[in-house]
Amino acid sequence: MQEKWGKLNDIGFPRLLHNIFVTKDTASVLDMEDGKIKKRVFFKAGLPVYSISNILNEALGRLLLRKGIITQTIYEKSLEIMLSEKKKQGEVLISGGHITPHQLNEALNTQTKERLFNVFGWANVTYHYYTIAKLPTELFLYPVHPAYAILHAARMGYYPTDRIKMELEKTRNQIVAFSHKTVYMLDDFQATPQERKILTLIDGRKTFDDILAETGARLAIVKEDIYPFIYTLIITDILVLKQKEETEKKPDEPSPEDKTLVENLTSRHLQLKSLNYFEVLGIGHDADNGNIKKAYFKMAKEYHPDRYHNNPHEARAAASDIFTLINTAYTTLSNEKARKTYEESLKNGGKQDVTQDAANIMNAELQFQKGKVALSRKDYKSAKEAFEWTVRLNSHEGEYKAYLGWTIFNISPKDASEVKKAKELIQAGIALNPKQDKAYYFLGVIHRLEGRLEEAEAAFQKAVQKNPNIPEALSELRLIQTRKQKEGKGFFKKIFKDS
Repeated sequence: MQEKWGKLNDIGFPRLLHNIFVTKDTASVLDMEDGKIKKRVFFKAGLPVYSISNILNEALGRLLLRKGIITQTIYEKSLEIMLSEKKKQGEVLISGGHITPHQLNEALNTQTKERLFNVFGWANVTYHYYTIAKLPTELFLYPVHPAYAILHAARMGYYPTDRIKMELEKTRNQIVAFSHKTVYMLDDFQATPQERKILTLIDGRKTFDDILAETGARLAIVKEDIYPFIYTLIITDILVLKQKEETEKKPDEPSPEDKTLVENLTSRHLQLKSLNYFEVLGIGHDADNGNIKKAYFKMAKEYHPDRYHNNPHEARAAASDIFTLINTAYTTLSNEKARKTYEESLKNGGKQDVTQDAANIMNAELQFQKGKVALSRKDYKSAKEAFEWTVRLNSHEGEYKAYLGWTIFNISPKDASEVKKAKELIQAGIALNPKQDKAYYFLGVIHRLEGRLEEAEAAFQKAVQKNPNIPEALSELRLIQTRKQKEGKGFFKKIFKDS
């Protein structure tokens, strides 16, 4: 497949994964980015085989900890060793006798799958696909068949069920038939016996609605279980859709040429966004103002929005985005002071690679564990320093912000401005990661000490919803309930006395 930039929402990750598999490039890479969240997937002959991520919860150590294979103490110690000795965490854990090679192999396999499955739910993500000469030799390759990945993601809700239904709604009155050309075997999907039964209903004459009705009546299969399977087979071109009757093309429907133009302009904009300003204008770092202006006018002439006034709105919008980026690059580089500042930012790592990000999150995680130890000893000053480092290194991890906020509160529980700052950090942490029980517990304690019992109770209940076995929150809830009962008895006692 040719080098390609795009938006994941426009194509959908299932279709993109299928397209990559069909092309079967010998070695290739898919980079995806959503703000500071980045992921890189390596492919061999169209099969995803390895991935790098800067998402903390997808790190190997966190996975082993989550599954109870290693303890918190072993996890923290392995982080220190891997960072000081520049070793991989799996290597450190095996040499320390904490896990077996078999356990590491299974964990890496699970990690590859989880990192892949989690992409299915991403939104507003830009992607860049490109081929490489060969895969890096140090990678542990764990192939995941796209057919299995797409069906599993659809079944398990990694790919939003609402989106599947929305896409299939368009096919209700279309004939569903088997394709004569396919690159898959049915076994590739690891379909269940019930799913395989659905195939017996497809005869090239029934619509999707017909199949839905017959599956429920004849096979006693729940409708909700039909959608993922049919959707996967359509996406992977096992099934094709045909109109009952050929309809006339709508007058306002874009022509194939216009569709291609929009796609090319959108792809070009995303490509340029990934470059620095020198690369945007196609000039070297030593270019003088004359060369900068020449390069600018050449690109401005090609992408000026007025050039696309007879094309669809989407084409003009994409051209306008490119034109704005070109202007920004020109304005920055043609101004001596602005150019110097920009060049300094590039030297300081203005664009970090996902591999460097992955290293940063491990450093951040080490600081986080040190901060938690300091916090348990009530050494709030050391804890605050450690948590501040974690937030600098990985500002998108909600747990880090929540713990920093909690530490700030413990340092100055009577300082209104510091308490406000603490609550804002904890709430920001919850917004980034709503699953963390401790953050709700922290917030509950602060509300309780402020005398806001209803808000405290709601926060503790949230903590218990996230983790039914969090003892601190359960204890707080019992105390609040006891207090309510006592206040209630006192209230009724006063009423009877007055009467």
